[in-house]
Amino acid sequence: MGDIVLLDDLTINQIAAGEVVERPANVVKELVENSIDAGATSITVEIKKGGKTYIKIIDNGKGIKKEDMPNAIERHATSKIRTIEDLEKTYTMGFRGEALASIVAISKLTITSKTADDDLGLKIVAEAGDIIEAEEVGCKTGTTMIVENLFFNTPVRYKFLKQDATEFKFIKDFVQKTAFANLNIAFKLINDGKQVFSSNGNGNIRDLVYSVYGKETSENLIDVDYTEDNIKVTGIIGNTLMAKENRKDQIMFLNKRNIRNQILTNSADQAFKGGTGIGKYGFFILNLEMPADYYDINVHPTKMEVRFKDEGKIYRIFYHAIKSAILSKDFLGNNENEIKKSDYVENEYNFLTNHFNKDNNDKFNNPINRINIVTNKINNQSQEEVTDEKDLIRREVDRKVEYTYKGILFRTYIVIEVGNEIYLIDQHAAHERLLYEKIKANYKSNIKTDSQMMLVPEVYDLTHKEIEFVKNNIEMFRNIGFDIEIFGENTVKISGIPDIDYRVNSKNVFLDTLDEMLTNERSSSKDIEERFIATVACKAAVKANMDLRPQEVDELIQNLLTLKNPYTCPHGRPTTIKFSKEEIGKKLN
Repeated sequence: MGDIVLLDDLTINQIAAGEVVERPANVVKELVENSIDAGATSITVEIKKGGKTYIKIIDNGKGIKKEDMPNAIERHATSKIRTIEDLEKTYTMGFRGEALASIVAISKLTITSKTADDDLGLKIVAEAGDIIEAEEVGCKTGTTMIVENLFFNTPVRYKFLKQDATEFKFIKDFVQKTAFANLNIAFKLINDGKQVFSSNGNGNIRDLVYSVYGKETSENLIDVDYTEDNIKVTGIIGNTLMAKENRKDQIMFLNKRNIRNQILTNSADQAFKGGTGIGKYGFFILNLEMPADYYDINVHPTKMEVRFKDEGKIYRIFYHAIKSAILSKDFLGNNENEIKKSDYVENEYNFLTNHFNKDNNDKFNNPINRINIVTNKINNQSQEEVTDEKDLIRREVDRKVEYTYKGILFRTYIVIEVGNEIYLIDQHAAHERLLYEKIKANYKSNIKTDSQMMLVPEVYDLTHKEIEFVKNNIEMFRNIGFDIEIFGENTVKISGIPDIDYRVNSKNVFLDTLDEMLTNERSSSKDIEERFIATVACKAAVKANMDLRPQEVDELIQNLLTLKNPYTCPHGRPTTIKFSKEEIGKKLN
């Protein structure tokens, strides 16, 4: 007798169950997704002991036809597809026909279902893959599924389950995420007899965010609604105050299916860069809608992994969706959002993804097209000339804000009054953003003449590590505005620094920038460039405890209003915060 034999159906199903069902949350996932595919508008999930002993799913969907009930628990039995070609036009949550067969192979499964056309429903009970009971019953239209004694015949797998509370957390996380993807479905989760979560299915994502994350998060959201080439991205992102130290609040859906994808994660990181702070990640709950033939979800039985046919295109569109939303916020009370943000967003995208082509941006080579930055020198340009400047970092139409200057708190925070709101402007963060935009524009355009020449060149002796960094990145120093040359084995000569001086010490700008770069070394050349530009801007910007005259304050504010992205410093710290008259009144009452 040969060594190769055909496995029996129960063994095959149990092996398949090992892929589809690793824990109770997987059972809940498969059954809830079936309810969604059935058109349910109300889904109740009830579990006991973390789902190990009891899982019950009730929906008001279209139900299962009586003649289909026995086939429903057979492996590869599905109503979703007929041929392999159907996968490219399938939008349902499930399509393989493995879930119920896998579940019934390792548990006791009771299905009660009725369609709108039937007077009575059908109840079947199956265990270890076999139907042991079937009878007609009276019930509402829809389906109820009860899974009991999960892994009763696979004790080794049962031993790997976590404590009840941990398994419950996995289930709760899935139900809440599914509610975010299906805002028009009312969900209810009951754990050991206690209701722990519910959504009203009213279609309002902010109401659901309030329910899950609380009031503070719901008040710091930005809507996302972006469409390009049959791909639509909708949902919400958090502002800079919602940045977290981990990615657990980054939730992605593809045609309402929760997914994981490194391409999208990297795209989001780039879009949030400069707006979340170092070491923090942006908050978002986003759904991508696209034709089914744009991707392959049939990668793993859990359907969490996805491959896109054109990864570059998806990466770019996801970036644009997030970045455009970030730039849509009001600033100092002005909510006149610029309709055309695509040029700036595309320019940022090209720079951060190393696709920037200076030949396509000749407009920057004209020194007129540089932003009017607050410096210690008087800018003699007329307001008309400033308004007529056209470049990608400035708005086409400047924001207009009527404000009253109140003073400076702690020699750091500029206080202005706009209507019934008080704004605090961080003078360092604000000036840092202005300098950052100018330096980056010059750097991208390969402008090397924007240096402030020093009366007497300065020579610095560097460590071996420092001189190696300078040698490897000397063109980057020059592009940003340093007139620098190697002056011996471990020595450099600085004859000029970037022309962004604001009572700045030239030695500090160079050495502090060098120290910061070596402290935060990055492997990617584009990360080094971005970090370098941000560091130079930070070191050259006006500092806290540095007194500003009213005229300088006004110039700073007016220049901020011209920027397309004035919201944070390049390290993610907000440039402004506001307090309404109502909020202040509540604090004092």
